[in-house]
Amino acid sequence: MTLTQTWLRERTLPSLITRENRFHYGILLFLLSIALYLASNHIHFFPPQTLPRTWIDLIVPFVPNTVWIYISEYVYFMLIYVMCQDMLNLNRYFFSIATLQIISCAIFWVWPTTFPRELFPLPDTLNSVTFNVFHNLRQTDSPANCCPSLHVSSVYLASFVFLNEQKKYFPFFFIWGTAIAISTLTTKQHYLIDVVMGFLMAAGHYWYFYKQMSYRPALHANR
Repeated sequence: MTLTQTWLRERTLPSLITRENRFHYGILLFLLSIALYLASNHIHFFPPQTLPRTWIDLIVPFVPNTVWIYISEYVYFMLIYVMCQDMLNLNRYFFSIATLQIISCAIFWVWPTTFPRELFPLPDTLNSVTFNVFHNLRQTDSPANCCPSLHVSSVYLASFVFLNEQKKYFPFFFIWGTAIAISTLTTKQHYLIDVVMGFLMAAGHYWYFYKQMSYRPALHANR
């Protein structure tokens, strides 16, 4: 029986990650995420569509300096992955995040959405470091792939790790993740609906991979 057949019929996945190989799988997950996102960010089966902006989208100001909060997600993911101590929990994290990436990128290919960034040029008064960071972000990250926000879904799903262990850290990472989610609006990277759908995607993947899925113990694993 293949891995896919086992997943669909028995809702069982292998525990691939052990203490010995956790960083190898961390690098694999990082490379997979980057490859999928950049591919779907720049290659689309259909023309990207703009979405109607809600009154919240219209009143939220453009605050370029919040780009630092926006890009803090890279430190965020690294910290959570390193801090996770329970290997079963880390396997749940790996499979849920990987599947989230695959499903989200499939949506981006089939139904690409875009944000009108041209309405929000970077101000000349912005300090040079922030200007360059933000400019490079916009050059690398096209305005497509808006809904659902993979930025938002990934940070919330990652924070849910601490609902199962070291629960004292959950409020900190949830608040940090919420700040990142808000920054997607203040940097004019996303619409409000992207944030809402991103959170729902995170909740759905948490429910399935943490509550519905079983994991076969890894052979010779030291938990």
